[in-house]
Amino acid sequence: MQEETLPSGTVLHGRYRIERVLGSGGFGHVYLAVDLVTSQQYALKEYLVTGSSGQEQLKHEATVLSQLHHPNLPAFQDAFIERGRYYVVINYIEGSDLTDLIRIARQRNEIIPIVKITDWLRAICDAVMFLHSQLPPVIHRDIKPDNIRIMTDGTAVLVDLGNAKSSADGARTLFFIRHQGTPGYAPPEQYPGGSGTDSRSDVYALGGTLYFALTTHEPPSVSVRNESMQKGRPDLPSLQEILANNPPEESPEANAARQFRLGVTKPSKPAPRHSRHVAQLGTLPLNLLNQLNYIIQKAMAMRPKDRYQTVADFANDLKKIIAALPAPPPPPRPIDPHSTQPDLPMLYEALQAAKENKTANTADSSSTSSMEPAAPATQPAGGDTCPRCNAPLASSASYCPQCGTSLNNPSKNNTSYAQIRKDISAEETMLVRPQAQAQQVIAGQRPKATPAAKPPATTSPSSTVPETPVPPISSQVKSNPGPTPRAGSTATQISPVSSPAQQSASQAQAQVPPEDLDHTQSSFLGSFQPGMKWLISALAVLIVLLVILMLFIFSLMHH
Repeated sequence: MQEETLPSGTVLHGRYRIERVLGSGGFGHVYLAVDLVTSQQYALKEYLVTGSSGQEQLKHEATVLSQLHHPNLPAFQDAFIERGRYYVVINYIEGSDLTDLIRIARQRNEIIPIVKITDWLRAICDAVMFLHSQLPPVIHRDIKPDNIRIMTDGTAVLVDLGNAKSSADGARTLFFIRHQGTPGYAPPEQYPGGSGTDSRSDVYALGGTLYFALTTHEPPSVSVRNESMQKGRPDLPSLQEILANNPPEESPEANAARQFRLGVTKPSKPAPRHSRHVAQLGTLPLNLLNQLNYIIQKAMAMRPKDRYQTVADFANDLKKIIAALPAPPPPPRPIDPHSTQPDLPMLYEALQAAKENKTANTADSSSTSSMEPAAPATQPAGGDTCPRCNAPLASSASYCPQCGTSLNNPSKNNTSYAQIRKDISAEETMLVRPQAQAQQVIAGQRPKATPAAKPPATTSPSSTVPETPVPPISSQVKSNPGPTPRAGSTATQISPVSSPAQQSASQAQAQVPPEDLDHTQSSFLGSFQPGMKWLISALAVLIVLLVILMLFIFSLMHH
């Protein structure tokens, strides 16, 4: 009959207040308690005391457990007897049991990566090897997914040391671990009539834990395995067999259509569900899958001599699997909904996606590539450079990391690198050429004619416009007699009577193309306008001051 649990608020040993029940079993209950002295949370595991001899063994085992300090084991805090029960106090490990994690993944049809599972088992192997290295060795005897806690930081901890056995004094066993273990994880020698447990018994339990974590199926118990062997069937299904029996993934629409074809409105028994967690075994190379199956089959051999003789041997083979497995995918990046700053990694991913989408426009770009001018000779042959700052670029870059120039201008229909280089060169020419030609006109030199970019050749004859002769510049600009040109005017004033130097300048201007002259005049006059405005403002201020001074002198003379 199950003992009644202690009510919340009960204080044990004068300092541990019971908060709630964490679990129950044939041995008793496990409570979450708070230390009234330190306000720390602890797990209290209770057992029923039988006789005075048991109390002596408890003191001895409490001394052994208090010396166990390992990052993958809970720290032992205290042990005491109260109300006819024995209590072990250990640190409370926050997290989830490995059993709960696997079952939740199976219910939600999610995946726990194999590399993460094997890494958890490797950490548990380190804890078990630490127990086996004690003098005398400590055998856990109840390793199973329920007793493996995964903390919030991903650390695996082996709990429930209350079932541990010290092999000293003729391998005496504590009264509170006189049970047969958990079916599926307890080896044959742990049952009544067996040869007795040793380090190889924990190896068997580790193999069963790995089997459950990979397949989401409980390993068969010793009795079930014996029956299968008597019938000539495999006593432990292999990973390949479980993978082959995993139903294929099917969409809900396809499943409904299949049920309709079969005339099944409500199946009497739910169909087996595809497990994505099991299906990931099929993504492993065949040699890795065979090695994983070999590790489990050898660890769970029915005879102890056929198993790994030490946990270290089991862990070494498991580490080889971990080294060959691919790394798990990174967790999704959390996004702050209140942030207004762009996430640079997300922008980079978007740029990469845009580059992949450019392949759809290769046909259009190839049709226009023949009309594009060749890249400048200054471009290095080993890779592209930025057309604005000449910084080196990657072969598929869409923007310059040095100056930020976009190499994918959406206003130009994703123009190519050569076209962007051509556009920037044209902009520089428009900025430099008018000023240089204006200086040549002032000096009386003939500016060098810059050939204009020719439009693409067309086959339509109507598109050809006949060239008309350009009249001399003197006939285009009206003369404005007067000795002083008007301030702020934008047209060049030409006197009716010109000196020989002025006539040569006029002839030089007449030979400048009309479009170049417009730029020349605007740049030439624009360069003088700021100085003219400053001079006029200064003269106006000076005149005002003179008028004030004259009025002041006139008033003095009047008085």
